[in-house]
Amino acid sequence: MRPAPALALAGLLMASAPAALAQDAPDRPVIRERALSPEQETALNKEFGEAVQAARASLPVFWGRLAENPNASPEDFQLRIALRNPQGALEELWLSDIKHEGARIVGRLNYDPDNLPNLHRNAIVPVRETDIIDWAFKEGRKRYGHFTTRVEAKVHPEESARSLALLSDNPLPADARK
Repeated sequence: MRPAPALALAGLLMASAPAALAQDAPDRPVIRERALSPEQETALNKEFGEAVQAARASLPVFWGRLAENPNASPEDFQLRIALRNPQGALEELWLSDIKHEGARIVGRLNYDPDNLPNLHRNAIVPVRETDIIDWAFKEGRKRYGHFTTRVEAKVHPEESARSLALLSDNPLPADARK
């Protein structure tokens, strides 16, 4: 199993915007231009890694809700995955229109990747569960999951306020909390 990806935060922070909420995923990743101190970068990377672990540990909640809602809009359920590009770096992508049948998982790519030349927007991408770093679903007016989005929003709280207002107070629905 490969290690959990961490945000590349030195100088430029390159990641999906918090606006990448369930049905509001951006057309492409957003480049952020706020330098962080080494201490801030270390703390944020640690928190991001913990968010990935929490998202992976709670995947059964996502799969259960997806199974309970077979007629949901394709944008109501999304997965965030990390794939290695030809240069060996991880690129994070949001997928929608998720299909999960046994061990087979596929999703539709929400935007053109920056450094994955064989993939493009709307491509159907096979997913290994180990590639998943986050998940999201919409229930009522709130969006659950978005573990990594919540961490990234701390870098730009003023830009994230609108997106964060769409999220539930807790990443897990009340009936899924231990």
